[in-house]
Amino acid sequence: MPHNIWLRVNLPDEEFSALERGVASCELRRGDDASIDPGWLREVDGVFSEETLPDELVQRMPRLQWLHVTRGGVNAYLTPAVKARPIQVTGSKGIHGTVFSEFALACILMLAKKLPDCIAAQKQKSWQRIQPMEVAGQTLGVVGLGIAGMDLASKAKALGMRVIATKRRPREKPDFVDELGLPEFLPQLLSESDYVVLLLASVPSTFNIIGAKELRLMKKSAYIINLSGGRAIDESLLVRALKENWIAGAALDAFAKQPLPEDSELWALPNVIISPRIAGITSQKWPPLLPIFRENLRRFLAGEPLVNAVDKELGY
Repeated sequence: MPHNIWLRVNLPDEEFSALERGVASCELRRGDDASIDPGWLREVDGVFSEETLPDELVQRMPRLQWLHVTRGGVNAYLTPAVKARPIQVTGSKGIHGTVFSEFALACILMLAKKLPDCIAAQKQKSWQRIQPMEVAGQTLGVVGLGIAGMDLASKAKALGMRVIATKRRPREKPDFVDELGLPEFLPQLLSESDYVVLLLASVPSTFNIIGAKELRLMKKSAYIINLSGGRAIDESLLVRALKENWIAGAALDAFAKQPLPEDSELWALPNVIISPRIAGITSQKWPPLLPIFRENLRRFLAGEPLVNAVDKELGY
């Protein structure tokens, strides 16, 4: 019996046709939740999805064995229904390193060169002599030296920055990182860094990893840049730290509630850059995504171990 794979993504016709040509031993169908045939849904073996699967939808797929998602971080997809059944979950880890590192670097340079101050002065038609800073010789602290963190560290070192980092598990230190430590190295990283960039998996172990104690360890002249899960920083304490100048400022692309509520104090703070969760967006969506899905589809059909398989208890 051929496998049934539901492409719950807005895949263009050209890419869909290429996928179909490459797998003769399964039936691929596209469609959203409302248009997909309910009878066929009961026979689905695998789903490729951009959005999370509601528990009710999972229950309508009794044969579901595999869920592949477009994101690198998969914790949001680990719903009670998915965790309760032996459904293999795989992600697209490894394809967002370039865009995350470029975005982080853009934030660092924007803050160092005081561009938010220039923009504010421009709006007031005020010709102000603003003092920019060099990043060469400054210390970058990367919290989470994964694929994106490695890419950022390499770029920052090329600009002449000192790079220090933390990683959850031991690994050999790359040449472009000056000092690498385990999570217990975080206090030293915070106290030494001029720019702290959070590139963490959005899993319970990283929630509120930055609180009052950690923010007070940072230099008053330092900036924090959060591109990871919105719950990595205690947001109320961050607001206080920014208002009371514990730190110089922040660039934030992740928030506890998304979209950021209109009544959030973060909107009005002059030392904050807010972006609407765009750090991981790429202009070339399918070319990096499809090779991972295509390889995992081949492995799934062949009964081989899948790439980027997730431990559903750990969340990564």
